Amino acid sequence: MKYKIITIGVVGIALAAGGYYFKARPASVELPVDFLFGEVALKEPLREPINEPDKVAVKEPERRPPDGSREYRNERYSFSLFYPEDTTVKEFDEGRGALTIVFENVEKAWGFQIFIVPYKESQVSEERFLTDVPSGVRENFSDFYIDGTVAASFYSKNIGLGDTWEVWFIRGGFLYEVTTLKNLDAWLGGIMKSWKFINY
Repeated sequence: MKYKIITIGVVGIALAAGGYYFKARPASVELPVDFLFGEVALKEPLREPINEPDKVAVKEPERRPPDGSREYRNERYSFSLFYPEDTTVKEFDEGRGALTIVFENVEKAWGFQIFIVPYKESQVSEERFLTDVPSGVRENFSDFYIDGTVAASFYSKNIGLGDTWEVWFIRGGFLYEVTTLKNLDAWLGGIMKSWKFINY
């Protein structure tokens, strides 16, 4: 089980307090992978990349969020993204190198969270997947790029949340798991387009 508290209200889904639980289960990676889930054979090619891989590593100038957005920057886990300025951000240290970051706006009924855990494999094993998603549901699986790193997105189910949309990827010795509700997939997809890895 991987879910930490999030308090957003959702159309059609009543979230109880304590509904969003992301729990760290240690494990720690090196190279981007062709396909994140080795057990899943893709039936469609990579979708249009969220961010194309850079051919030359160039230090980027300081980022400026678009109007109505703020930048979340995490030096420890080497990434930055833009999120709506009316969204609150909370971090939860899960211990043993893992972190949960919750972005939410209760009034507008939106939110997502990022669970980051050290991970030594180049692909997500079935054991790891079932540890973090006990329902075992992984539907409409597809791959694309996030700032040059192959990511896998899929629909899933959680006992406290109902239907979810998840984006998972491995980079720099960590597994990143980004989750929102299924009906917020397009909204989160827009936010994920702003994701940049830093300090590389």
